[in-house]
Amino acid sequence: MSEIAKPKNPEDDWKVWLVLNPATWLMPIFFMLLVIALVLHAVVFQMGFGWA
Repeated sequence: MSEIAKPKNPEDDWKVWLVLNPATWLMPIFFMLLVIALVLHAVVFQMGFGWA
């Protein structure tokens, strides 16, 4: 069996973007973060911890 070369960081960090392409995933990630933030704020305000 051949051995798998261990990554040399940070020289090999660019390889992450071959899998996680920002052109595909950046906007959906931002939209999901926006939805999470809105839901979290709605829950906190519903509990009465908002501005008085």
